[in-house]
Order: sequence, then C-alpha cells, then structure tokens
Amino acid sequence: MKNSILTLGTATLTLALLSACASFGTAPEAKSTPTRPQLSREQAATLATIPTHFARAGQIEDLASDPWDPVKDGIGDVSKATPIFVVAADGSGTNTTVQGAIDSAIRAGGNTRVWILVKPGTYREQVCTKGAPPITLYGLDKDASKVLIVNNKANGTPKDPKLVLNACEGQADKPSYGTSGSTTFLAYSDGFQAKNITFSNDFDESTQKNGLQAVAVTTTGDKVIFENVRFLGNQDTLQVKSPNVGTVSRVYVNDSYIEGDVDFVFGRAAAVFEKTEFKSLTRSGAEGGFVFAPSHAQNYPVGFLVINSKFTTDGKSPAGSFSLGRAWDDSSGAYTAKDGKKYLPNGQVIIRDSVIGDHINVSAPWNKAASTNRPFSSDKPVTIKFANAETEFPVNRLFEYHNSGAGAAQ
Repeated sequence: MKNSILTLGTATLTLALLSACASFGTAPEAKSTPTRPQLSREQAATLATIPTHFARAGQIEDLASDPWDPVKDGIGDVSKATPIFVVAADGSGTNTTVQGAIDSAIRAGGNTRVWILVKPGTYREQVCTKGAPPITLYGLDKDASKVLIVNNKANGTPKDPKLVLNACEGQADKPSYGTSGSTTFLAYSDGFQAKNITFSNDFDESTQKNGLQAVAVTTTGDKVIFENVRFLGNQDTLQVKSPNVGTVSRVYVNDSYIEGDVDFVFGRAAAVFEKTEFKSLTRSGAEGGFVFAPSHAQNYPVGFLVINSKFTTDGKSPAGSFSLGRAWDDSSGAYTAKDGKKYLPNGQVIIRDSVIGDHINVSAPWNKAASTNRPFSSDKPVTIKFANAETEFPVNRLFEYHNSGAGAAQ
C-alpha cells in the first residue's frame, strides 16, 4: 500500500520555496539544473541565513521562538577566562582526565557555566557530558592540535555484551559498540562549547570489514558551539543530532576543520558551519566518498547550512570522484505526529558562498540516499520501498547558492 505523507505548513512553505529555484525574479548566480539545484538570491536571503536556522527550537510540532546568535554571544577570548577545573595529564591540574573534570562539574551542580581548561597533551578516553551544566572546554593555544581528545572504537568493534559504556550510550546487551557508542566525545548537554581542541577517532579502517562507522563527536544538546576545533576521523566523523526525532537542537561550528571519507558530517540537528574546511579523504580500495548525510524529518523547516567555507581533498582520488553528500533515509528518523500523520526522513543541506574543489562531481554532486538508495530528485517525488511499504518521498532538499571553485556549478 502506498503511504500518504503530509507536511506541516512551515515545512511545506520551505519545500515549495526551495523547489522553485528561479521564481523570485533575480536569477541564481549559477545555472540551476535538476541534478544541481541552486537557490535564487531572494531565497538565499530568506532561507540560507544563520538567524533563520537558529530562530526556533524545541518540539517540532510546537517550535518555540528562541532567537540564538552564537556569532554575537559566542565563546569569546578564552585567555581571559578563569577556569573552575584544569585538566592536565601530568597531575598539575585539578583532574588528569577530561571525563574527570566533567564529572566534577556534574557533582557541583547548578546552571552556571563551568569553564574547563585542558592543558596541552593527548587524552585517550571516551567522554560523556550527559547531566552536565553548560560547559566551555578549551585550550589556550590557537594551534588546536596541542590538545587531543581521542579514542579508537568503531560501530563493529566487539565488546562484552554486559559492558555499559557510559551515561550517554549504554549499549547494554549489545556485542559491539554501535555507531553512537563508538563516539570519542559525546556532547549530550545543552550549552556545551569547545575551543582550540582536536577531537579524534583514530580507528583503523583496515582492521575490519564491516561496521566501520567511527565517530569523533556526537552532539544532542541545544546551543552547542565549536570554535577553532578539529574533527578527525573517516566514516561518520561528526554526528550532530538531537535527543529524539521530535526535538530540534542547534549547533554552530565556526573556523574549524572536519575530515573524513564517508558521510563524515551527519545527523538531524539545525547546524550551521561557517568558515570551516571539509576535507575528503580517500578510502583504500574505494572510489569516491560523501561529505554530508542529513537525516532531518521532512517537517523540519531547516537543516544544515554551510557559509563561507571550503571543500578540499587529500588529492589521492581523481577529479569529480566525490559527492557533496546524500540524504540519509534513516528509518528511525521517521516521525509520527500527535494527529497520526507520518513524516519521512528527508535531510536538508544548503551550501552557500563557499569554495568547492575539483574532487566534487560538477554535474551531479548529490548522490543516492543512504540506507534506501533513493535516487536524488529535485523536481519530482520518488516512490521506493520504505518500512516494508511503497512510499512516496518528497523531492530532495539539497541546495547551493553562489559557490565558486573548480567543483562548483557553472
């Protein structure tokens, strides 16, 4: 039986605006094609802005007006901060591990922001912030490589089924860590901030054949900021999501660096990436890769926004062999509203005013959806089997505006 999928008013308006790429008078900077749709100037001014993405949050059916300006109200100059806790591997601080400092902040309680200084060094651990007050985790050196928080678990890494990892990802009764459970740093608290730090998952993809997802950072909290941060990994490096599919959480990444090979920025948060480098790495024995894999439900009015950034590569693959991304048709991303209406996963990405290298496929930068292989379509719905039923998906929400570089639309 064919499922009938409806959308909320806001999402319907957004989708209609995005689909009509040249309907507002001024033509797009580049030619819009079915395989590489472009926003018009008017659409970009309305839809592809930081205020638009961070205007509301909360439950998707009753989003609350809560304008958030992380540019104005960001982390600031950390050299002037007074840390409550100091992490130092050599014992010269209040804690020798990052998790130890987080736990100290949780025990102290309260809602006042806690500043945690991490001294230069390598901290091999898995960190969870669930239950923590607002935390700013920072290093003092502008060279973010001086502070490294790293682990090496992957989705398929075997573990004792009785092992409960931490408060963020229990994975009880599971024989492996799972994707989220593989994460090095789990920012599961609202108001988390990080600056001048490297988060890494250095799992070696050559050591196993399946379950290669190995996450450096997962977020579920709202109003999360990363500034001058390096995210290192391969498949699924950075996961930005929310506590559940019915909740919208916001993440701002500024002046940072993210690397990976497959779906290395993924999830359902309302996330903005500004002045950030996305570096595509070549996976041994494979051709191509994907930067984004968004899984926002179709009634999410916003998704990922990339501004003034650049897309680079390690140079080990032929030109045109990589994709900007693909929707992630995550079955757990489907949403059932209070009135019983069904909403499908249909992730959104807008890339604007950015430089795109020639490693990206110029004519068709968006690929088939992860999980379902749903063909990319910007002009008509596509019917596929989803959740054991023939289901009509709406058009994709993957767009660009005013980009440049050898891999940009002409």
